[in-house]
Amino acid sequence: MFAQKSSLMSKAGNLLKNIGKVSGEVAGVKGEVELTPQQANNSILAAIERLAQQKTPVLLLLDEIQALAGNTHKSTIASLRTALDTHKDLIKVIFTGSSREGLRKMFSASNAPFFHYGQNLHFPELTRAFTDHLAENYKITTGRVLDQDELWAAFLDMHRSPQLARSLVERLALNPQLSIEFSKQQFVQEIASSRDFNGLWDSLKPVEHLLLIAIAQGQSEIYSSNFRQQLANNIGIDEIPVSTVQSAVRSLARRQIIFKPDNGIYEIEDSLLKEWILDEQL
Repeated sequence: MFAQKSSLMSKAGNLLKNIGKVSGEVAGVKGEVELTPQQANNSILAAIERLAQQKTPVLLLLDEIQALAGNTHKSTIASLRTALDTHKDLIKVIFTGSSREGLRKMFSASNAPFFHYGQNLHFPELTRAFTDHLAENYKITTGRVLDQDELWAAFLDMHRSPQLARSLVERLALNPQLSIEFSKQQFVQEIASSRDFNGLWDSLKPVEHLLLIAIAQGQSEIYSSNFRQQLANNIGIDEIPVSTVQSAVRSLARRQIIFKPDNGIYEIEDSLLKEWILDEQL
């Protein structure tokens, strides 16, 4: 069985090497290949066809799938859906992503490539059991003890991001002299720098700045006459029409900076960007 799975992973890696970048792990065997888009469509079809030929049920996890949203990858996504539809009895798929707006473009918009393809599920927020588990593993690995209350508080400060929590614990393992609070602050600052929030901010228009500040503060009536007059006063003009706000909202959503959930109130996609705006731009 191990040999069969290893062989399947090898075949899948070879078939997918002309698409983009693929990494995976089967039975402990990891594989990662650099891919190029030139022959993407045919390669996707061939790869999934080969997986289906194994006559074994496959659960395919496609992470950060929203990276393929938009017209640039339209034909690639069309090929992917065709291949998955053809072999839906054998190949089941879980799509995951970190951008809610990007996922909406992929699955919920009426013209989306995977519109009505499957069921939308929101992962529940992780509880304290997650950080307690990280603390236990830390103790097993290092022989040292982490304050579980402090780790839970740091997790909440990082908006319950599992990736950030794991990275924080790894940092603490390598730097035992640092406190959880100091490591968290240092880590968040490094993320803000690496994501270039300053550069992003500088690329936006004044009305987009004001919209993001308002959304970060929980403003929900962004099209109201009172709010638009506030925008106009801050910018130094007489008035701002609804169309100007709509255009700014579309631009921010297209860049996956903001997202409109089911409750209809816009939110900032990146919780750390929201925190940065509240700390640096008020």
